[in-house]
Amino acid sequence: MASLRFAAATRHFAQPIRQSIDTAASIGATGVQLDVRNELKPTELSETGRRHLIRQLGEQRLELASFEYPTRRALHDSSQLDARVAGLKGALEFSYSMGVKVVVGRVGRIPDDPESPAYRLLSEVLNDIARHSNRVGATFAITPSSDSVEALRGLFERVTDGPLGLNLDPAGLIMSGGDPVETYRTLYDRVLSVQIRDGLRDVDGQGVEVPLGRGEVVWDELLAMLEEGAFRGWLVATRSSGDDKVGDMSRAIRYIRAIAAGE
Repeated sequence: MASLRFAAATRHFAQPIRQSIDTAASIGATGVQLDVRNELKPTELSETGRRHLIRQLGEQRLELASFEYPTRRALHDSSQLDARVAGLKGALEFSYSMGVKVVVGRVGRIPDDPESPAYRLLSEVLNDIARHSNRVGATFAITPSSDSVEALRGLFERVTDGPLGLNLDPAGLIMSGGDPVETYRTLYDRVLSVQIRDGLRDVDGQGVEVPLGRGEVVWDELLAMLEEGAFRGWLVATRSSGDDKVGDMSRAIRYIRAIAAGE
């Protein structure tokens, strides 16, 4: 299997940036994904600060894998939408300036009716962001929110003014009743990043995040599909719940490495 690149989403560490960088290196990551809304704000980072960040990463032999820009409301919610779009565009500009090609984030659940005002607004916003991506050289990759592969494919077909990627979340798909392998098979050319976490559906049909390897994601099959699709992005360890997020992310990276090595 081609060499895989592993990053850690440092926001889950709940540590200062300097400490997060050290922690990411200690768990076997070779890259980091930083939250550029809450963890590292571009407007508060001077040129000296940028150089210092790059030096810190270099000392630990880490790369900037991607940035995350979380929003509090969906991109089809008109309330304060201009501010959210401006913030996302700023994140893409910062991403390019730091040599990072991908910014991930959620857009909200895709509306069911493609002819609804909410769906049309979402399409317009994503086309606007895609045009901006063309100008700045960094791409927005959406993280699904309980969306079916059909809904995702339909949305991608409506965004034609520039690039738009997919941040594949296998655990999220499992927890919402989806199929990560089928989603990748259908949208492989859109996948720019893959989250390493696991999940399952409990007896009540509710989604539950669990340590990687204890859920329902069939990682060996998914890794084979990534290789077949010539995926060259980052695998990003994340952990939204649990009492030992750092330990779980470390074990997740080791687990995936072992599968990739045929162990």
